Amino acid sequence: MDVDALIRLTTQAMLLCMYVSMPVVIVAAAVGLLVSFLQAITSTQDQNLSHGAKLVAVVVTIFISAPISGAALVNFLRQVLTVALPG
Repeated sequence: MDVDALIRLTTQAMLLCMYVSMPVVIVAAAVGLLVSFLQAITSTQDQNLSHGAKLVAVVVTIFISAPISGAALVNFLRQVLTVALPG
């Protein structure tokens, strides 16, 4: 494996990590902002509501995005094995 292939695979791995984690991060941030906004309107200061809503939203997001993320990871693994074991 040459240096160019290693740099390309490392760059792809970092981008893949970002793509796989981005849906969960976006949903958690959006739900957190929405719950915080509702808590500010109703003057409720219970933190369990925020954590519970984020937990449910993140679990649902993981279940929805798992097949796409898994397929992307398998595709990347095939690319790595093709470059690492040419033959």
